[in-house]
Formats: sequence, C-alpha cells, structure tokens
Amino acid sequence: MTSLAQQLQRLALPQTDPSLLSRHEVASLLFDPKEAATIDRDTAFAIGCTGLEELLGIDPAFEQFEAPLFSQLAKTLERSVQTKAVNKQLDENISLFLIHLSPYFLLKPAQKCLEWLIHR
Repeated sequence: MTSLAQQLQRLALPQTDPSLLSRHEVASLLFDPKEAATIDRDTAFAIGCTGLEELLGIDPAFEQFEAPLFSQLAKTLERSVQTKAVNKQLDENISLFLIHLSPYFLLKPAQKCLEWLIHR
C-alpha cells in the first residue's frame, strides 16, 4: 500500500469503514444480537418513531425530543463529523430524554425509543 493510500485510509470516516458494514452482532434491547445486525437504519428509526408516537399519547412533554432525536435530520446525522458544540448539544438532549423517559422504561414504547438510540 502506498503512503498516500495509508493516509487516506486513516482519514476515512468511520461510517465508510467496510468492516462496520458487515457486523455479525449488534447491541440491542429488543432483538437478539444476530437479528439486530440485520436491522437497517430506516427500520430502527421507524421503530423509535413509533415508540415516540405512543409515548406522546401518554405524556405530551416528549414532543420536545422529536426534532433533536427522532427527526429525519437526526436519522442522517453523523456524530463523527460534527463539531464539539453539536455533539455536546446532542449529548444534553439524550440525557434529558433519558431522565424524562426513566419512569416509563418498562413500557414497550420507551423500549422502542431506546432501540433507536442504541442503534445510532
């Protein structure tokens, strides 16, 4: 491998690493690790959004998390290429969401939302 090729490989974005695309087991709350590895981002996102919709029926305060964590923009966001400020804000939104979600952890809608966050 040439020096240039080695440099480019080191600079490659994590989401473009081929070894990450062929994972055989993935962490999951709702699925076993091998089944979770077959779930794509769109499916995980749909599961999370369904959970959020169900939670909104229980507690409308969850609406504040729709844009930062359960929107199309959140679905395509790649943390590895974001600024520290964007990642800090995302961490804060996730922390607030988890605090608000904690009384509902045993409910299936909460677990669906967590599945999306785990997948991402």
